[in-house]
Amino acid sequence: MDKGRVKYRAYMVSDSIISPLGRDTESNMREIMLFHSGVEKIEDTSLYSLPFMGAKIKDDPERGFEENFPSEATLLEKRALEAARGAINRCGTKNIDSLLAETRLIIATTKGNVDLLEGNGESLQDAAFPGVMASRIAHWLGVLKDPIVISSACISGVNALIEGARIIERGECKNVLIIGADILSKFVVSGFESFKSISSSICVPYDKSRDGLNLGEAVAAVLLSRERELCKDPDPIIIEGGAITNDANHLSAPSRTGDGLGTAMLYALEDAGVKQESVSFINAHGTSTLYNDEMESKAIHFASLQDSPVQSLKPFFGHTLGASGVVEAIASAWQMKNSFLFGTRGFRELGVPMEIKVSPHHSERRLERCIKSASGFGGCNAAMVIALESVSVAKYRGAYGEWEELSQYSLDGEGDFDTIIREKYRELDLKDIKFFKMDNLSRLGVIGVANLLKGFDNDGVDSFKKGMLLANRSSSLETDIRHQMLIDEGGESAASPAVFVYTLPNIVMGEIAIRRGFKGENIFFLHSEERGEEMFEELLKHAEPTKLEILICGWCDYLAGRYSLNLKLYKREIYG
Repeated sequence: MDKGRVKYRAYMVSDSIISPLGRDTESNMREIMLFHSGVEKIEDTSLYSLPFMGAKIKDDPERGFEENFPSEATLLEKRALEAARGAINRCGTKNIDSLLAETRLIIATTKGNVDLLEGNGESLQDAAFPGVMASRIAHWLGVLKDPIVISSACISGVNALIEGARIIERGECKNVLIIGADILSKFVVSGFESFKSISSSICVPYDKSRDGLNLGEAVAAVLLSRERELCKDPDPIIIEGGAITNDANHLSAPSRTGDGLGTAMLYALEDAGVKQESVSFINAHGTSTLYNDEMESKAIHFASLQDSPVQSLKPFFGHTLGASGVVEAIASAWQMKNSFLFGTRGFRELGVPMEIKVSPHHSERRLERCIKSASGFGGCNAAMVIALESVSVAKYRGAYGEWEELSQYSLDGEGDFDTIIREKYRELDLKDIKFFKMDNLSRLGVIGVANLLKGFDNDGVDSFKKGMLLANRSSSLETDIRHQMLIDEGGESAASPAVFVYTLPNIVMGEIAIRRGFKGENIFFLHSEERGEEMFEELLKHAEPTKLEILICGWCDYLAGRYSLNLKLYKREIYG
């Protein structure tokens, strides 16, 4: 077999969405067809003291919701189990045990069980660690392989689908079950309110009158498989390709040029082996914030996709954070299978600087291929191409090469981290006026990379071919606790955007990207325990199908004074 040929194809076999619009995919799609929105005025003081516009799931005790799950499961875990079982039960097999034996679980989340922090000070339950949460869910489902957690802000869901497809394509396992899951909480609402980014009405992406986003909550599951016989559709959906980039520009504001997302779209098309004119529509991130929508319009033109219809489903679901990519990919697949293109609810007049095709109206038309895109804090972007099997092409990847380890840097300890990190800063003779405003996880990572790159000249390498794959156990829990204690002790008004932005583990990669110009693939993985050398082998597998030539990967963890850093720098000579 030609080394460049992709071994298997990743079919989107079955799925399930739990949102304010319904508890299965069909219910959700029916509500969207009727232009019903899950966004409404929420008057729940456990989430925020004042009413706000958002989309909240209403769990119904009368239907036995609480009785169908382990008693120790959290609310988010119960919803994840319900969505996962829904997707599994809808696939074309009755031998579920056999299916699960050949399945790997990927969970995409920004905050996981973050509601467990409320009122608990610095006390942490095990389930507050996302890797532990994933292991619990895998155990309850009967999935035997080690789960993967991806926490890369709002691109987590698209990230997870891309990674799931790659796992299948390289023949690592037959099936991948992907769950996107996040919930509304006082933690999340107060943080976004501190950025003054929540609209007082149902959001209107790309519209001249847009003034902010609506937060939502959802859990969605997709079963990917290389086994076509599991598909019930005569012309099933395939994940054709995907790419991830970083703006290397700002932690909380999108690029003003759109080159990061635009490049992700171009790389995704190249990975899929297709051209712009074959794209039937773009399911965009479309948060309805001023700068996100502006950036997306520029990115669409950067990728020469301005002739494709653009939609945002945020007016129906709200912004469901890490779940959004999974929810919206399912909706995109449904539209293709049903030849029915959703309109962007409430849209009236285009209010972005570059002309894009947005319509408020649903329409019936043949849809063959879609680009699903997402962007998030830390400057991260992702784009994925999905298509009907009948129009997909045989896929090849032309770039291959061996990874050469160039350097390694480790730093472990416990105690006076501030003194240690200041010493390391002075040793490097850094002149970084923002360094001491970072959280400890970011400072640890920035110092590690500065040492790793010391004496290494990478200026001749394209910025989009320099990337990072990092992992830890504690996510951003150190800063999560700080943010939660601010609002527990001082009320919601005490929430600080300068603190809240660091309540995402991938922010450390954003800080590094800004300083080092690393604009290529960047993913943050969360594990239930610290990993050894086998972690590097797994991270290099993730990097294999990318266009990266320079890669930083490894472990970066900080919690309660305990720090653990183990990074390696690799270079790849591309051939093939």
